[in-house]
Amino acid sequence: MHIQSILVYVSSGADDALGENIFKLPMVLALSEAFPEARISWVPGTSGSWFLQNQLAPLVGGRIHEFITDLTIPVEPWQALRIRHPFLRRWFDLIIDTQRYVGRTLFLRRVPHRLFISGTWRYFFSDRRPPRGVPLRPSLLVDKLLGLVAAATGRPVSVANPVPVPAPWLRRAAELLPAGPTYVGLAPGVGNMTSGRDWPFENFLAVARAQLQRGRKPVFILGPAERQWEAPLSAAVPGAVVPPLTGDPSGIDGPALTVALAGRLHAAVANDSGAGHLLGAGGAPVISLFGWSRPEKRAPFSRSIVVVRSQDFGSDKIVDIPVSAVIDAIERQIPIGPARLHWIENPSTGIGGGL
Repeated sequence: MHIQSILVYVSSGADDALGENIFKLPMVLALSEAFPEARISWVPGTSGSWFLQNQLAPLVGGRIHEFITDLTIPVEPWQALRIRHPFLRRWFDLIIDTQRYVGRTLFLRRVPHRLFISGTWRYFFSDRRPPRGVPLRPSLLVDKLLGLVAAATGRPVSVANPVPVPAPWLRRAAELLPAGPTYVGLAPGVGNMTSGRDWPFENFLAVARAQLQRGRKPVFILGPAERQWEAPLSAAVPGAVVPPLTGDPSGIDGPALTVALAGRLHAAVANDSGAGHLLGAGGAPVISLFGWSRPEKRAPFSRSIVVVRSQDFGSDKIVDIPVSAVIDAIERQIPIGPARLHWIENPSTGIGGGL
């Protein structure tokens, strides 16, 4: 089947979580590779930051051709079947429904199409199911989304890690982290600091000091809302690197730079957070810290990951993960090494490749 137009429906709610959007990057890459001639229309929600359109746009690389941010679909099935909407006059060769509200699935099924893929009710409304060997309900969100692409293509799909990064961001990362030292990334932040998903900042400082004692270079990944930590950590850990990450999507110091920096790290420690997902997507060997949240669902897309759970220490609270356990996990990841410490720019694409 020749696919020239694709609709990907994500939500009619708010697009307000960086981590949730990083989960979707492998799906975007898989779709563009499977259907290179297709024009992708993306429905991220009706409010919020629209991360793939803005902050993460350098990583999308123009693969999404249209963002539809005004499509509100009812959740109730009876409303979804009766509503009249101009969108029902559009046509798509392929529609991929990533959510599982039955009402929204029924509405999308009404949009004219050639092939409809939806995981709702274990693919009950879908024209195809994932091929043999691809689970219907995988635990990881990344695998769930790639399963939808597998159903559309009729074959298992995979995405390389690290994800592609444009050369200007790779050059900036090389300036900030030149080859030579052994770099260990530390991302102490989390989007909602009251959610109980943040390991204590003092513990990150203790890990950083331990890396200095081993002759390594700590690299603190601080988002715009975490810059107040820069002064205390510089005093507590002299010699630590704090890259200037402004989060400005119009500049080079936004989330795409974190992904580029990740390729130069020998290991990285992060909470269950957007920064952790950026580091994983960039190829860093990740140590991912979890308290009450579920790593089997939310673990980062990564080439190598060690999950450290508070449950392994008899607690649901992330604060109870001992510093020694994280330091031991770093020692397990260091030998894997960086994904892209040296790179060559492809002149045809402007994208760097690792060596």
